[in-house]
This record gives sequence, C-alpha cells and structure tokens, in this order.
Amino acid sequence: MHIESLVQLIGSGNTSTVEEEWMRVVEAPDVPLPKLVEYAPVLEELVRVDKREVAGAFAWTAIEAATALYGPKECLTIAGPFLLAAGESSELRAQVAELYRRAYEGLEGLEALLEEAGIAGGRPARRALRTLEVCLPLQEGDYLAARHDDGAARVDEIDRASWTFTINLGTGAETLGAVQLADAYRPADPGEFRVQRAFLREELRRRLDDDPAGVVIDICRQSDRKFDSDRLEQLLVPELLTEGDWKKWWPRARTALKRDPHVKVDGRAPIYITLLDTPVTAEEEFLAEFRKWRSPVKQLEVVESYVRDCGARQEGPTDETLRFVHEQFVERARRHAESDSPDAGLYWVIAARAGSLAGRPDAKDGAVALFRRASDLRGLFAMIEQDVLADVACECLIEAHPDDWSDRLLGLLPVLPQAACNQAAARLIEAGRSAAELDVAVQQILADPIGCFEALLWLWDGPTTPGIGTSVPPIAILTRLLRAMDDARVSDEARRETVTRMGGRARAVLAARKFERFDRCLEGLERDMVPPLKNRLKRSESLARAVREDLLKRLSARFPSLDVQPEIAPWSRHDVVFVTQNGLTRKKQEIDEHVNVRMRDNARAIGTAAEHGDLSENSEYKFALEERDLLRARLAQMNAEVAKAKVIAPEDVPTDHIGVGTRVLFRSVSNGQDVDMSFVGPWEADIANGLYNYQAPLAQRLMGKRVGDIVRLDHSGAEGEYEIVALHNALVH
Repeated sequence: MHIESLVQLIGSGNTSTVEEEWMRVVEAPDVPLPKLVEYAPVLEELVRVDKREVAGAFAWTAIEAATALYGPKECLTIAGPFLLAAGESSELRAQVAELYRRAYEGLEGLEALLEEAGIAGGRPARRALRTLEVCLPLQEGDYLAARHDDGAARVDEIDRASWTFTINLGTGAETLGAVQLADAYRPADPGEFRVQRAFLREELRRRLDDDPAGVVIDICRQSDRKFDSDRLEQLLVPELLTEGDWKKWWPRARTALKRDPHVKVDGRAPIYITLLDTPVTAEEEFLAEFRKWRSPVKQLEVVESYVRDCGARQEGPTDETLRFVHEQFVERARRHAESDSPDAGLYWVIAARAGSLAGRPDAKDGAVALFRRASDLRGLFAMIEQDVLADVACECLIEAHPDDWSDRLLGLLPVLPQAACNQAAARLIEAGRSAAELDVAVQQILADPIGCFEALLWLWDGPTTPGIGTSVPPIAILTRLLRAMDDARVSDEARRETVTRMGGRARAVLAARKFERFDRCLEGLERDMVPPLKNRLKRSESLARAVREDLLKRLSARFPSLDVQPEIAPWSRHDVVFVTQNGLTRKKQEIDEHVNVRMRDNARAIGTAAEHGDLSENSEYKFALEERDLLRARLAQMNAEVAKAKVIAPEDVPTDHIGVGTRVLFRSVSNGQDVDMSFVGPWEADIANGLYNYQAPLAQRLMGKRVGDIVRLDHSGAEGEYEIVALHNALVH
C-alpha cells in the first residue's frame, strides 16, 4: 500500500489497517533501510491526529526489526528520522540512545557525550541527534562548515573526557562544547569551496584554473542551489582573483556551466546560476525563456544567446527550433501590419534577423516589401536600437531601393537611432559617399541637438567609421549634449516621456565602459574650460545624481588644483550640529512628547472648543488653532535640527586643541583661580554643571585654542585673562 494511502487512512480514523501494513513492511526480510525512512510521514500523521503513543510504538517496532537484520550504525539511519517523526517518546529516546552505545562501543567518553547531548532526555530530540551526528565521527584534522555564514574551521584537538573541541578558524582558535559545536558547524568535505578558501588556498586556485564550473557549482550547493554573478565576483575578487583575471575567468566558467545539463544559466546583469534536480535540454530551456518574454526585442536577444550557447557547446541549434521562432515573428509581423501598427517595421526586421539565423532564403522578404512601400522611413528606423537590427534594416533598405538608397540613408542619418547611425555611416562610406558629405550631416546634428539627440549620442560615443566627426572637439559635443537635455526640460514642446528618455539614454552613454569617453575628453581639455563644464554638470538636473557625481569626481581628479576648497573647521559648520548620543536621545524624547502629548492635547482642545457652537465668535477655538500652528512650527524646527545632528564619538574628540567635546582647564593669570569648562552640543549644555554649548559666541572664540594660549573669559564667575592649562576628553568618564 502506498504511503499516501496510509496517511489518508489515518486521517479517516482507520488505524487497524495501517498497523497491519506497517508490520508487514517493517518485518519484511528484504526491506532496505532507505525504503523504511520513506515511511516517516506515517508517524508524523499519527502525531498530528494525537496518536503519539501509537506513533512511538510503530517507530520502536521498526527499529527493533531493523536491528535483527542490520548493524547498529546502519540502524541509526532510520532511528533518527523516526524519533523526530514520532515525537518526544521516552521509550523511543532510550532505544535510540542504546543504539548509539552499541554503534560506538568502546569510544572514550561515550556516556558523557550521550548525557551532554541529552538524547535520553533534557534536550529537544533534533538538537540531541544533531550533536551526536556531528561530534561522534569527528577526528582531529577534520573540517567543518559554519551553519549560519560562509566560514569554515578545522578540528585541531578533541578532549573526549570533557567533550570540548579546539577548532582553527583560519584567523584564530576557539574552544567549544559538543552542543555549541553542533549548533554552529556541520562536517565538511576538504573539497568544499569555503574549506579550501580558508585552509587549502593553493588547491582552490588550482581548481579555479582547471575546473571553474565545478567551483561555481560547489558554491551554489552551499547557497540554496542558486547564485548570481555579482555575488560570485564579490566572493572571488580580489581575494582569489584579480579584477583582470576575473574578466578572463568568468567567461570560461559561464561557458562550461552552460554545457552542464544540471545547471541553468539565465539573466544578463547579473547572470543567475541555478542547480537543477532534473536536467533539461538546451532547446527546452531556450523555449521556456523565449515564451517568458512578450517584447520581440527581448525574445530576439534570447534567440541570439541560444545560438551563441550552441556554438560554445560545439553543437548547432536545431533547424526545427529556429524555424519555429522565425514563423512566430513572421506571424506577429503580419498581424501588426494588417492593423497598421507602428511596430510592424520592428517585427519585420526582427523576423528577417531570425530567418537569417534559421538559414531561410526568404528571411528578408517581408521587411524588404515594407521598406519598398513605406512613406516614412524615419519611422521605421526610429524603433531600432540594436546594432544587429540596424544592420538588417540597412540591408532591407538597400534591397528595397537599389537605385537611390544611399541618398535616402544620408538624408536620414541625423535623425536615426544611435545604433543605426554607426551601421548607416559604414554603409555610406562603403558606397563611396565622401567624408565631406557625411560631415554635412554631422553639422546638422550639432545644429539641432534636441531633434537629433540620438545621433548626437552617436557622435559623443565615437563613430567606428574612420574620419567621421573628427573635426568636432569632444568637449563641444559634450556641451551640446548637456545643454540639449537642459533645454528639453524647460521646453514647452518636448514631451515629458521624451525628456525622460533623453536623460536615461545620456546617462547610459556617458557612463559606458566606466566613463572611458569622458576621461578621454578630459585629456585634451584646456584648463580655462573646466569651470564652465563643472558648473554645467552641477546644474544639470537631467543626469542622475550618481552619474553627475561620478563625472564631477573625474573632473576634480584630472584638475585637482581647480577644485581646492578651504577646509571648514567642524565647529564652524552650519549644516551639521554635533551632539552626543545622550543628547540626541533626549531630543528625540522631546519630539516624542511634543507629538504624543502636547499635540494630542491640542487636538482634543480644538475638538472640545468646536463643540461650543459658533466658531466665528469662539475665542477658545481660535486660541487652540493658533496653538496648533505654533506646535506644528516647533515640530518642524525640531525635526530640522535632528536632521542636521551628527553624533560625535569619544574617539572624535580633539585633545590637542579646543573642539567639540573638549574639557578645558583654565587658570587665572592674576589670582591662579581654576575654571573647568566642557564644550558640548546644544542639547546637553548645562552651564550650572560646566557644560557649554559649542555654538555659543564665547565657545566659538575659544575653538581651536591650545594649551599655553592666553584667552579672555567674560562670563559670570570667571572674568579676566586665563591660561589654558590642560585639555581632556569630556566624553570619557
């Protein structure tokens, strides 16, 4: 009888049939132990329906029957799972404890470990079993893996009299008891990544070189069977691989992983690596990924990736799969064309590309026919943002208009998408059009940077066709690029989505290849052009803050002398209020009382006054409203103060000069009288106890003074000239 059937019988209350089937299974002379373990859900169901005694009896019987056929260590493979499934049974726990005694007979300190683990009672069964399973087989020199982080350890010494373990963490040693050790660590194979990283570094480097995919798979197994390339890079660089080595190593590892049918590799940034229980074919994985996307561009990217992966595995993609993909694109292109959708051109170009991958001789027929009858070629190209599709579109245009295609393409160049500009320029040069003719198009782009923004991005990023745009300094292109975005933001004609798209495209192009083009632009930049460029970047609201800050940092690094700002002493800053942690806590408590006591009382007062009738003549109501406005203003002020607060730690306090947090001993020049003053934040100032607000005029005059300086004090109780005798840390008690 199937296990599921037994569980259902228990749920219906029919335990007699279950008992008969259980006895038949456990007393069978040829039943393998792994088969018995599969019956643990039966015990769990008995416990669920409150038949714990029956579950304990079933488990006890099964273990007894197993001991007649197998050795005690083998029987432990079912004893643990059955004990956990049957619940806290003292008889069953005693039976399992006895099995451990027989399995490890003669082992020094065995009884002490059984007692420490609490297998017979005293600790939860799961924790007791874990302690025994970890500690009993351990030998000196064995390796351990941390359960709660990616650490590893080596067992250096075992004291079985006290069952304490001295382990090497790679950075130091630690001594743990048996239960502590099992809670924190599990046994680990010497081949595990974390073990090799901590103790067998040379062996790991050899594996990284010889078996990169194996290392990644090992890491995935230790990370819930899934990992991504970003985390992998952080794990390996720079500890095991330099950044340069990573760029060579990762493509090799990724290619090897894609060849493994038990590994799924998907995504782009980052790439995800997932271990599969059931292997899938490359075609199955591809089709699943293909169907996941609705965007035709994304689907084509999946097709291109599939073809590349097949090449990496040195096996061609199946003709049937590629034909299916091409037919899918053709069908959708026809539907879009019939409905006069503006996306029809994009679908036909994608279908042409997919057809060429499938080796179809008629791959471009639909796209060519569309280009031949289209009245708006600019609209067809406007949808194309990928180099490979731009090249296909150029081919289709050439076939559609063989007599005058270069004139058409030259006229389109200033308004083409960035990707299409490169392909169009290359085709025009191949057709014999001169650099001077293309330079006319370049001037049109510069003259209308908003209308030709994509082409302007192309000029900035650097045309790959030699000779194009070389007469225009990069700084001139960059300036027009930044101005175009700013002008579009304030223009009444530019649509909001257009402005947003311009900003996004510009950010991507400026940051491309780690700002390589911007850095090259700075190399030839005259010093007198730096300030206006810096101001332009600071004012540009179209750039994301992170990109803008990166550009400004690069500018400052290239021209550091033009970026020197006078250093502001901490006590002179108006954007920060230095406070102690106690002061900040008191201020937050004050805000809490303000909100939850005063403002609530005011809200109740407003409600009570409103109940008195005519509000126009109700002075109590007006007073309560005025008080509400004052309370709100005070709350806004306190929140603003807290927003500027910066907690000063004891280690931040200067003792070589007077600063925030300094305790100063002054001595009168005339009579030797000593005065003790500490300069703290405004929220902990208490003149009666010698605590002075560092922002006060008196304190500001003293800031920066050193031991031996003569200063004039003019506050109550201390007037005249005083010498600074000693400086201490007021935050250290």
